[in-house]
Amino acid sequence: MNEQELLDPSLPSSFPSFNESKHNVLCAELKQLYVAVTRTRQRLWICENIEDLCRPMFDYWKKKCLVQVRQLDDSLAQAMQVASSPEEWRSRGIKLYQEHNFEVATMCFERAGDIYWQRRSKAAGLRAKAEHMRGSNAKAANVILREAAELFEAIGNADSAAQCFSDLGAYKRAGRLYLEKCELQKAGECFSLAGCYELSADVYARGNYFSECLKVCTKAKLFDKGLMYIQNWKNHATTDFGVAGRGKEIDKIEQEFLENCALHHHEHKDNRSMMKFVKAFQSIDLMRNFLKSLNCLGELLLLEEELGNFLEAANIAKLRGEILHEADLLGKAGNFREASMLFLIYVLYNSLWIPGSIGWPLKQFTQKLEILAKAKSFAKNESDSFYSFVCTEADILSNEQSDLSITNKYLNASQRHNSVGGEIISARKILDAHLQSNSSKYVWQDYFVFDLTNHLEQMISRNQISVETLVYFWTFWKDKIVNIFKYLKCVDTQDVNEYRRYGDFCLNYLGVRKQFHNLNAIYVLLNSDADWVQELDSRLLCQNGNLVYIDVRHFVSTARSYWCSELLCVGMKVLDNLETLYKLSFKNPNSMFCQKRCLTYIYEVAKFLLESEYLNCSSRNNKTLQRFVELSTNSFFYYIFPLDWRKSLAEDMFSLRGTEVSRNLLKQVIIENISLKGKLTYGQIGRVVVIILGLGKINNDLYKEILKRFDGIYGNPPWKTFIQILCGNMASEFLQGTLPDNISKSQRELSVLLKLYEALIHTYNANWKEIDYVSPGCFLYLIERLLILASYFKGYFITSKSSFAEWFIYQEVDTNPSSTLVAEVQQLPVEIFEFIVNVAQQIIYKKKDTIEWIRRSNIDVKDYYPLLVLRLVSIICLVHLNSGMFSDVALVCSSYIIEQLPSEFYDVFRTKRKNNTNVKVLAEIFKKIDNPLVIVSLGENCSQFLCPDAIFVDMTVKQCREDMLKVLFPETAKASQGQIGAAEVEATNSSSEVLSSGGYDQEDLNNINGSKLRVWEIFEALKSLEHGKDPGSFLSNSQIIKVDVEKSIHLLTTVMNERLQNTIDPVDENIMAEVASMLDELKQLSAALDVSEPELENNMSTIGELSNILLSRRPNVEPILSQLFLQQGTILVVKTVYGLSIEQCGVSKSKNSWETENKGKGNKSRKNKKNKRGSKK
Repeated sequence: MNEQELLDPSLPSSFPSFNESKHNVLCAELKQLYVAVTRTRQRLWICENIEDLCRPMFDYWKKKCLVQVRQLDDSLAQAMQVASSPEEWRSRGIKLYQEHNFEVATMCFERAGDIYWQRRSKAAGLRAKAEHMRGSNAKAANVILREAAELFEAIGNADSAAQCFSDLGAYKRAGRLYLEKCELQKAGECFSLAGCYELSADVYARGNYFSECLKVCTKAKLFDKGLMYIQNWKNHATTDFGVAGRGKEIDKIEQEFLENCALHHHEHKDNRSMMKFVKAFQSIDLMRNFLKSLNCLGELLLLEEELGNFLEAANIAKLRGEILHEADLLGKAGNFREASMLFLIYVLYNSLWIPGSIGWPLKQFTQKLEILAKAKSFAKNESDSFYSFVCTEADILSNEQSDLSITNKYLNASQRHNSVGGEIISARKILDAHLQSNSSKYVWQDYFVFDLTNHLEQMISRNQISVETLVYFWTFWKDKIVNIFKYLKCVDTQDVNEYRRYGDFCLNYLGVRKQFHNLNAIYVLLNSDADWVQELDSRLLCQNGNLVYIDVRHFVSTARSYWCSELLCVGMKVLDNLETLYKLSFKNPNSMFCQKRCLTYIYEVAKFLLESEYLNCSSRNNKTLQRFVELSTNSFFYYIFPLDWRKSLAEDMFSLRGTEVSRNLLKQVIIENISLKGKLTYGQIGRVVVIILGLGKINNDLYKEILKRFDGIYGNPPWKTFIQILCGNMASEFLQGTLPDNISKSQRELSVLLKLYEALIHTYNANWKEIDYVSPGCFLYLIERLLILASYFKGYFITSKSSFAEWFIYQEVDTNPSSTLVAEVQQLPVEIFEFIVNVAQQIIYKKKDTIEWIRRSNIDVKDYYPLLVLRLVSIICLVHLNSGMFSDVALVCSSYIIEQLPSEFYDVFRTKRKNNTNVKVLAEIFKKIDNPLVIVSLGENCSQFLCPDAIFVDMTVKQCREDMLKVLFPETAKASQGQIGAAEVEATNSSSEVLSSGGYDQEDLNNINGSKLRVWEIFEALKSLEHGKDPGSFLSNSQIIKVDVEKSIHLLTTVMNERLQNTIDPVDENIMAEVASMLDELKQLSAALDVSEPELENNMSTIGELSNILLSRRPNVEPILSQLFLQQGTILVVKTVYGLSIEQCGVSKSKNSWETENKGKGNKSRKNKKNKRGSKK
């Protein structure tokens, strides 16, 4: 600029440097100037009103000759004026229109002569003006806007006119404008805004605006119209619906509309209309989910059934608790088994819980038989077994009157079908028949029932009832109910599977179905009006639609309460019935066994109800049950240990004593006697000790309680010491020199004898007039036991059948007695024998005191005194037989004693006495009073005592209760076999034929040889088992066979022992070796027989093989056995005398006999034997 002389010298020589942030305004103005210069087409006018600011720039431009300075006046304007064409005006007008300069644009269009654009621009200007004024003057703005709308409409600009009318709120007019221009979406929107919903929906539908159409229908509740559009769209479906293509979004829109429509009708309780829309859903799953969400299970059920989805429909019926409908649907689906079961369940709970019913028994209701018939009809489509099961269940539920035999057949069928429900209901019906029957209808069983099942079948098949059948069905039913309690106890644990069948019955019985709601188990009440439900607090009942349900805790609680009440109620009725029968039995003089049996049953039932963990008895019920227990305990002792000691033999007391309930009842008597406060009376002590001796071993806890009661100032040291030793605690007090070293078993036996002796002396010397002194029966029971204990140290003893039975009961659970103290205790038994005889004589001679003693014991003197005398005389006789002392028995000669004895007793005694009072005479006497003598060998020879009227028992041979039962009580054993229906062993002619070799007299005994040994015939029968022959008859007689095998072992053992002692002639060693082998094989056979029945079946082949081997030895050993038996004098005869099984076994006399009298007899016997042997030679 300096070079071109453009700079003004007057200006400062330096200028500020450029700074963008400081000179940003200058930059902006320079840019604007640049745009103005570069965009000018003809002339650029620059006008400034402040000359000082613009002069530098203007001077610069002047010097560069880029600008001209002119004075603005008319002449300049005229010189510059140039005429524009209409097109240029129109173009400028459009430009201005687009720039929203509507007023100038209108002038341009006016100059251009374009009426359309002139009006359009004016209308646009009015609309802009109206919008500008709306905030300040809405009314004036609307006037202006309406004017604009009219202009737009006049020139045919429908969109703008419609927009203006729409802005004015004239939606319907706007909509029609849009409709005329086919802008259907906007038209629909305007009609919708105008409230013309049907028109709007129709417009939307014409344009296939699916979503907008359905929204309008929803808004205007044009549900049917919307449904019509949907169906129409589906009928004319294409891949493209105009603006909206059919896809997932469209499906979603449609589903939302249909759900909204259905929900609207549901809210207005118009479910029929609702279902029109539900059925239009796109899938069945959507329909199910929607209806379930609204809990419209009824509508869903009908829908599923209409669609043929019978299983799904059945599940819904289950959720609704419509069990009959569910069963019908299951039948349609082909699930006949489940359908039949549901019909049976429905009949069961409706038979129990009809209005006004408290449950059992089953009752009739409408359609009951029809439903049962339908159950059978459905079951025909399943297996024959299932059809049979359903028919049985239907018959049980039909409630038709049936006799006992038919009901029992139903019970048996239910057991075959494994139907818990059938078993429980049938058993309850039979039990009710017992409880409702008159007492006179009961059949009295005066014998012990061994095979209860067989007895039951026989009785019920004849429509007869007994005490045994009553208790059997009570026990059967009770055990099933206890299993229901066990199910309820573990209902929410894994252990529930064990009792699931009982749980299912419990649910069905109460009319409850287990379902799941939100993964939680609920228990739906199919009959919420049932009586058992009334115990529930109504606040605990939950409702979901028609369903009423409770949670698991409240179900278990209420179900337990119901079954507790039911079990207690039935149990009480059974007890009342048993008590009535017990009292009735007193009218029958021969029904003592029935009375005892009733008492055991009363105790068993009452004790169960008292101690059951599942029952919560009230105080009143507890008192009632305790009364029943006391009724049993107060009377049972005197039945087991009767005043007439022979009555324990007259009936099946031996078997009854072996039952668990009898043992428990006697233990209860002990507990009640030791539970009384104060000093123990001799009466209490006597009862406790007698029961201990009569029970055998009892548990340690009870022993401890007994001993604890004997402690302290109220105790009784002599009896405490005896009980301690009896239960196994050895005492330290022994007579010096009486016991050998290291013989603990013998030491214990002697200690028991000593302490019992001391305790009885102490009791006898006590004041018998004190309250509850020991009763005569208890005292003599203990005296008889003392006599046995004192007698068996010599290796054998002789006693009465009644005393032996009592001793054997205790001995059965103890070890066999020892006979090793014979030499050491000779003096001691003499003292005891003298004490026993002295006591017996004193009681007899002191008649007045004895009668007073009886009376103080609350016993009828008239009836009991003769029995007491007879018992005392019998005791003295037994002392004589066991000691060899007191042979005169002078007391029997007293007239007042004779008159108390049975005539048959004294007649035999008087007739035979002159021939000496030996075993044979007394055996005949004891037989006359129905209490035969029993000769018990403990290892010593007893052959000198053998006689036809006595029973011989060898305790060295293993004797179980059953074996002894057959010896002591043959009639009972025979009755037992008759109940079981034992078959004869094949090829033996018959078991009884061999057993009853009763044709043999005493004279014929010596003619019996080895060929009569019974086992040969048994071996013939058993060898067939080796070849797999039917074992049925063998199994039923296995125990009889076992007894005979044991006897044969005993015989052969005796022969072998005598040969070793050289008391019989020498025999070839080879033959004796074969006899020894035979003995070993017999022992193997005995072991094979001495197992349970299942194991016995597995031993068949072994038994048959052993029998075959034994038979093969017969040709070699039979001749020598015959010879040996004749030499030995061994006799095996079993015959029946007055209904008593008498076994006689004569063996040579042992050298250890210690009675003077019997020594003579023994020597005489050996002498005779030697004479026989000599004559034979």
